[in-house]
Amino acid sequence: MVLTYKFKKEQLQNGSYVMRPRILVELIGSETSIVVPALIDSGCDITVIPEGIARGIGLDMKGEKDKLHAFRESNNVRHSSAAITFLGKEHRQSIPLRNIPSLIVMEGEDSEKEEDITLGVEGIFDFFDISFKKRQNKIILKQSIENPLARKS
Repeated sequence: MVLTYKFKKEQLQNGSYVMRPRILVELIGSETSIVVPALIDSGCDITVIPEGIARGIGLDMKGEKDKLHAFRESNNVRHSSAAITFLGKEHRQSIPLRNIPSLIVMEGEDSEKEEDITLGVEGIFDFFDISFKKRQNKIILKQSIENPLARKS
């Protein structure tokens, strides 16, 4: 199965615009789920979810404490896992994955409030061949192997 998305135009703080690879996903917790645009990032090792969203949908937040080091910053995180459905144009075209290794960014006094979900390599890039075709304004996710983590609907 192939899912195709478009880059999203976003305004930076300085007023300029960039095109970012955001795709629509459903993040599923024990309490509820939320449909959100998520940044797909081949430079991020693991999926990163803000604490507010994780709490709101009921993700397990009892995992090991750790530090996430990124460009010029670090944040306190907890290890977790998430169920994520990659949404196609129609429900039957969606691809669900379970147990995606994730880090939950903890909100703290000394850190900025994180609001974006970033989809990292581990657990996601194993199941998709991903093409970023910026000139064509396309992000293409092609299911590369039979997904043993998919939910049967």
